[in-house]
Amino acid sequence: MSEAVNVDNELGSTVPPPDAERSTVVAVLGAGRSGTSAITRGLAALGVDLGDNLRSGSGKNPTGFFEDRDVLAISKLLKRALGIRGHSLRLIDDAEFETPRVKAIQAHAIEKLGQRFGHAPLWGYKYSRTLRTMPFWTGIHEALNLDVRYLIALRNPMSVARSRGKINPQRGRQVWSDMEWLVNVVPYFDRLAGAPVAVVDFDRLMAEPEAQLSRVARDLGLPMGPERRAGVDEYAHRFLQKDKPSTRFTRDDLWADPQVNRWTAEGYTLLDRVASDELRLTDPEFTERWAQVATAVADLGPLLAEFDYLRGELVSAGWNPASPVDQVRQVWRDLRSR
Repeated sequence: MSEAVNVDNELGSTVPPPDAERSTVVAVLGAGRSGTSAITRGLAALGVDLGDNLRSGSGKNPTGFFEDRDVLAISKLLKRALGIRGHSLRLIDDAEFETPRVKAIQAHAIEKLGQRFGHAPLWGYKYSRTLRTMPFWTGIHEALNLDVRYLIALRNPMSVARSRGKINPQRGRQVWSDMEWLVNVVPYFDRLAGAPVAVVDFDRLMAEPEAQLSRVARDLGLPMGPERRAGVDEYAHRFLQKDKPSTRFTRDDLWADPQVNRWTAEGYTLLDRVASDELRLTDPEFTERWAQVATAVADLGPLLAEFDYLRGELVSAGWNPASPVDQVRQVWRDLRSR
């Protein structure tokens, strides 16, 4: 870590290098299908240890997820404890992170991650719901006395919806996908204040990977010496070539589409301006406009909770062979077979 020096970015701020006296962690944040896996793999090219027990690639991410299995297992336990299903959109109240069940999971996570990474000089992890459940993770960071830095993976919400739709057509509907984007990016965003944060747009990463990894190193204060060049080159010219996106949209496309949620478009636009170095997260324009987005999402809380309730009722009814829903389906199948 001694080779690290302060990095002066083009917008005038100075990011301190990782603390040599503490373990430094980079947490990757972002909505699902936003390129979080590809961007996390880029961290490895910058010397960030992702662990030696990674989840294997599969159909929806053939090149790999770059998620540590222990982090993934902890995240799944947390998701079940909070009652967050795959379709869930409800906002999570602070008090839910203080229940005995969640605290027990957190204590387990502190022990497990402390054993695995507590003495690693520079490591990272990724899970798409980390920002939505940030109080749980900040408790772990504090207990392990970590020097924490954040990398936000960003992608145009229209591309996010289309990518999600290939896996689940219902969740890929723009209206639904936009709600998922909001609840996985906006709540608890203010908890990042004071920490080094890098924002990277997936399309820019694919177009200019070396430049974008240099931005990550700059904004997170990571060393970017000659020994990293080979890893960055391999990432840019070999790894990313296997993962070319099929869609690309602009901010104008986003605002022109009537199906896109206004607050999703606003939140994405603000973060994209940070990703293009037009704004900083600390600029008054960003903080004031982001506060409006956060207020709008908070106001949606009761509606999102009702959505989860009704959706859960429909799913339960659909699974129950004796339910009226299933009976109607059977009648319809019988009529069609005549």
